[in-house]
Amino acid sequence: MILFVSFFSFSDDLTLRENVTILLDNLLQTYDKSVRPAGRDGPLVIKTNMLVRSMGPITESEMTYSLQCYLRQSWHDERLKFDLPNVTEVTLSNTFLKDIWKPNTYFLNGRLSTQPNITVPNVFVRIRKDGSIYMSRRLTINAKCPMNLLDYPMDAPVCPLLLAGYGYTTDEIIYRWQTSNKSGVEIYDDVTLSQFDIVSIWTANNTYSDALGTQSGLEVYFHLKRHIGFFMLQTYLPCTLIVCLSWVSFWINRDAAPARVLLGVTTILSTAAVGLIQRDGLPRVPYATALDVFLNVCIFYNLAAIIQYSAVNYFTKILPKEGGASDDEDETENVLNEDQNGVLDWNSTIGKETQTGCMILFCRCLLGNFRFRYNMVKSADAANGNSVSSIDILSRYIFPLSFCLFQAFYWAWYLRFKLS
Repeated sequence: MILFVSFFSFSDDLTLRENVTILLDNLLQTYDKSVRPAGRDGPLVIKTNMLVRSMGPITESEMTYSLQCYLRQSWHDERLKFDLPNVTEVTLSNTFLKDIWKPNTYFLNGRLSTQPNITVPNVFVRIRKDGSIYMSRRLTINAKCPMNLLDYPMDAPVCPLLLAGYGYTTDEIIYRWQTSNKSGVEIYDDVTLSQFDIVSIWTANNTYSDALGTQSGLEVYFHLKRHIGFFMLQTYLPCTLIVCLSWVSFWINRDAAPARVLLGVTTILSTAAVGLIQRDGLPRVPYATALDVFLNVCIFYNLAAIIQYSAVNYFTKILPKEGGASDDEDETENVLNEDQNGVLDWNSTIGKETQTGCMILFCRCLLGNFRFRYNMVKSADAANGNSVSSIDILSRYIFPLSFCLFQAFYWAWYLRFKLS
């Protein structure tokens, strides 16, 4: 009995396959795939939806992104209507697509899009008895993603995907999203990106005009938000610590010139090296990113620490380490001997000049005021030698305080855009 039922079922399946084969042969016998199907009361409507299977990588240097998706399209073709008992739809292989008309959809901002062919071409087609055709393709898409990197790495790029039908105007074909959900584009829950979060997906219908006329098209916008944790660990924290390291020179004896200069140069080179590594994967944009602003300010503080020591060395280090006359004193005396008709009374101005503020001292350092340095040397106490410079003492407060203020303003300014 069981053998009889199995044989009967197998016989029915064989008969059904033969009927479907005969049906398809009859349908394609007079079918012209070069002729577009006629639309119902107007242009032919191509209903489209998309399922995103994976996304990434997103490349800032080329401003591109990649994704894998299932592109699903459906339309109506009266020439493929059939009437077969107990059959409402037929699922066919990809070879059937070679014999029927199908929309030549392309990506306007695509760069290199492919259809996987392993192990067979990843496409199938389904035909219903009323002539409705459903086609699904698995595609790997590489598209352009214009980015504004002013707020990098606190930016939130929006990557578009633009679809249209090549060679047909809106009088012939219209593309529409098949909204089984709110947007017409679905995405797997396990899709993740290493540097981004997918915030939302927006879709829209649009038209594009060219020399052939107005074409119907579809748009998808992937709203992303960049992770900042990587940059905090690899850029912001190291550069902040390097700047703090440069302040150690304010506590080093001003007689230790090699130590202070070497520390300043090392911090500058270290910050520059971090900046070069981070800029390696970015395009050469003509504006400064948020990361560039931070790195340049860090280099400025490192450079200011070296300039600060030059002021200390020039105007407050008035005696050599072991006491006695210094080489700079001999140079100053030679300069003063060339001009004996000076208008200043050095005996009356020694006390006033030695009490001048640090900002004026720094300006005289830049101008190379040898006379002031000569007075400082003559008024120095050789028994006590060089004491702690007032410039160093003041710098211990000014540098950290100003850098903290910069950090507060920097993060408040850029994070408000990220949060908004």
